[in-house]
Amino acid sequence: MRNKIGLNIHSGRINGDLELLKRDVRAIAVAGFDVAEIPVHGVDAVVNGDLRKGRAKQVKTILDGFDLEYTVHAPDRLNLRDFQYPDVQRKVFAASIQFTAAIGAKTLVYHQGKLKSNDSDVTQEEAREIEIDELGDLSKLAKREGVTICVENIHSSITHLIKLLESVGEESVKMCYDFAHSYINSKKVGYDFLRSIQAAKPYIRHAHVNDNFGKGKPESAPPYIEAMPMGIGDLHLPIGWGNIPYEDVFRIMAGYDGIYILELQERFFENGYSMLEEALQDLRNMLERVEAEKGESTDQANV
Repeated sequence: MRNKIGLNIHSGRINGDLELLKRDVRAIAVAGFDVAEIPVHGVDAVVNGDLRKGRAKQVKTILDGFDLEYTVHAPDRLNLRDFQYPDVQRKVFAASIQFTAAIGAKTLVYHQGKLKSNDSDVTQEEAREIEIDELGDLSKLAKREGVTICVENIHSSITHLIKLLESVGEESVKMCYDFAHSYINSKKVGYDFLRSIQAAKPYIRHAHVNDNFGKGKPESAPPYIEAMPMGIGDLHLPIGWGNIPYEDVFRIMAGYDGIYILELQERFFENGYSMLEEALQDLRNMLERVEAEKGESTDQANV
C-alpha cells in the first residue's frame, strides 16, 4: 500500500503573501508530493475569529491550479485550554473548520491544548474537561462540513491524548500523531516511544514526520541558527538527519492508510526543488523498504 506523502506550507515564511504561497505550492507539486498542508494563520484567512470568505476563495483559486490534495493546520496559538479570550478561541476554531471545507480539504490539525498561566482559577483537570466539551461541540460543525479534526500531540504523553479522544468519543475528532514531538516528550517524560505508537494506532487519522535528536521541548528551543548545531528542540529536519528510529516506526504503522505530512523547517525551501525532492525520496525509500520487508516475511511464512 502506497501512502500519500505531503509537505507543510510554513506559516511564518508565507506570512500572508499569496504569491509566495503559490510559489511554494508549485515547489511541492514539482518535487512530487501528493499533498500540501495549508496553515490558516499563514494566509490571513481568519481575523478575530471570523473567516474572511473572500480570502478563502482566493486561496482556493491558487490551490486549484495544482494537482494536489490539501490538508489544513489550525493556528499554533489556538488553544481550548487558554481562558484569557475563550470566546475568540472557539470562534477561531470554528472559522478554521469552515476554511478547511472552503478550500476542499477534509483534515484540520489542532495542537492539543495546554493550560496557560493567566490568573485563572481553572485547574488542570477542569481545563481538560472544558477542552473535551468544546471538542464535542466543534465536532458537530466538523461533521456537517465533512471535516475531521485531528488533535496533534505536543505538550503531553500519548496516553493523555488517547484518554482525551476517548472522552470526546466522536468520529470527527481523531489523532494527528507527530512522531517528532512524541520522540522528544518520550525522552523528557520517560515513556516508551515505540510502544506509544502501537497504543495510539487505532486513533491515528493523520501523521506528521520529521527528525530530531530527542533534546529539549517540542514547543520551545533556542533560535534555529543555535539549535541546529546543538541538535536541540523540534528541528523539523528531513528523515534520517536525526535519531528517530523511523524504520521501526513505519513497521508499527503497517496498515495505516492515511497521509504522512513531512514538516520541514522553512530553510529547506530556500534550496530549490532538489532539497525537497531528496527529502521526499528518502522518506519514500524508507517506506518502500519497510513494505518490502513485510512482503518478504509473508512469503517466508507461506513457504
